[in-house]
Amino acid sequence: MRAPLTTSLTIATALLISACTNDTQEQQSSAVSAQQPAQVDAKTAKPHSTAAQEVVIQPVELPKGVMMNQGTVRYLNLEGGFWGIITDDGRKILPENLPSEHRKDGLRLSFSSKEVKGMMTIQQWGTLSTLDNIKVIGQVESQGNDPRI
Repeated sequence: MRAPLTTSLTIATALLISACTNDTQEQQSSAVSAQQPAQVDAKTAKPHSTAAQEVVIQPVELPKGVMMNQGTVRYLNLEGGFWGIITDDGRKILPENLPSEHRKDGLRLSFSSKEVKGMMTIQQWGTLSTLDNIKVIGQVESQGNDPRI
């Protein structure tokens, strides 16, 4: 009587171990497929997988000392008058190279700037900077009384 019982226990144990191994392999394969990005068919440009795809946005690497900014162009009637930009975070930028088409009081700009060091100006206002990648992003009300600005 012991032999049939031992055989039955051995078979039952083998089946349980086999079932656990299959479950573990299925979990591992589903975890691996979730980590891999969906493959794209070049002809149809549609992903083969129906799983949600994660979009990764890589930040743009800027050279040392260059900052991305947004701000408002202002005409300041000090020391003979000059154009400055007040950034959204309150910094004052004295642009060395503001193009004439952007010299409009209240114009909103997006731009990159780099501080000019070792140079002084008579304005004594803001940080002297060179602008690049200038884009108009809007317009706010002018604070100047002169209709030409």
